[in-house]
Amino acid sequence: MATLAPTAAPAEEGGRFAALRGVPPWAGGVLGVLVIVVVWWVASLTLYQGSGAIPTPPSVVAKFFDGAQWGATLRNASGTVGSAALGYLWGNLAAIALAIVVLLVPALEALANQIAVVTYCIPLVAVGPVIVIVAGRDAPSGASVVLAALSCFFTTAVGALLGLRAAPRTSIDLVKAYGGGTWTSLRKVQLISALPALFAALKIAAPAAFLGAILAEYLGSGGDSTLGRAIIAAQTNSDAPQLWYLALVSGIISGLAFVVIGLIARLVTPWTAGSDVPAGAK
Repeated sequence: MATLAPTAAPAEEGGRFAALRGVPPWAGGVLGVLVIVVVWWVASLTLYQGSGAIPTPPSVVAKFFDGAQWGATLRNASGTVGSAALGYLWGNLAAIALAIVVLLVPALEALANQIAVVTYCIPLVAVGPVIVIVAGRDAPSGASVVLAALSCFFTTAVGALLGLRAAPRTSIDLVKAYGGGTWTSLRKVQLISALPALFAALKIAAPAAFLGAILAEYLGSGGDSTLGRAIIAAQTNSDAPQLWYLALVSGIISGLAFVVIGLIARLVTPWTAGSDVPAGAK
């Protein structure tokens, strides 16, 4: 009887969780959203009913069905998304260029690491007002672009460098054996090998760039038609439902950016998605 105990527990545990294996992946996300909404609703009706700091979910969701509200939101979001996209482009290009330089000239690695760490450790809230003043009125969205670029630079630089270094050494040696140089190895092997890690970094960098742009607008950049200025206006008027609505809109835009980069990654690097091969198919 003693010898049957170790095998009985795993079998019982496997049967206990067998029903969960057929649950689709999106079900967990839906359940998590429902839990958040329930907690939000309960908090708004109990803890913050008097102050109104946390509005009820229906009062916030109602703004998504207001045509005038949507028109103003689209105008504000277009300015913020444009600045974030431009900063995302320049920040990622600079990060990829830095990673390639480090790969070609290893002696510059220490300097490159210092640059990346400095951009990551600089408090954007502290440096933001300085950049807003330097950009001035001639470039109202300049600070938004710069802070968006700084927000995504470190993540992409680390991902690109790790990806470039993950290239198989045998493939690089094969290219050199056929007469290929450093640039040939970079184009034919290392850049292709770096794509999965690079896209993983780009997915994380997209919401970060959007957050950097909103922060710059909150500090005075970007002009009047931006999400950052809309947040300031709602905060000044103590309009809690409007603030929560703008927060949800910002979260949705950030999530869409993450999803879009992920879809592009699946198209560009289909070999990383993997596939389930049935047993005996080979």
